[in-house]
Amino acid sequence: MLKEELETTAFLARIDVKEDEKEKYLADINGMFDYIEILQEPDVTELNPTTHVTELRNVWREDIVKSCPREVIDQMLNGSPLREGTFYKIQKVIV
Repeated sequence: MLKEELETTAFLARIDVKEDEKEKYLADINGMFDYIEILQEPDVTELNPTTHVTELRNVWREDIVKSCPREVIDQMLNGSPLREGTFYKIQKVIV
């Protein structure tokens, strides 16, 4: 990247780059471009796209609704300051 390109990019991005910082940023940006060129060297046309590093997969199961014993529900609700039936009752949060 040239100094003029850095100045144009900084202007378009509304970034104030001081004169003494320009050489440092140019060296950093050109180092990144050199690294990108290294990454583009290997031929990957025969490789399949990868979405994950490992072959782990999610294990899915059917949701099974099980009724909860009444005494368990009562134990859970006993710690609540307010309740309505088998539900916690809270103050209105959305106006």
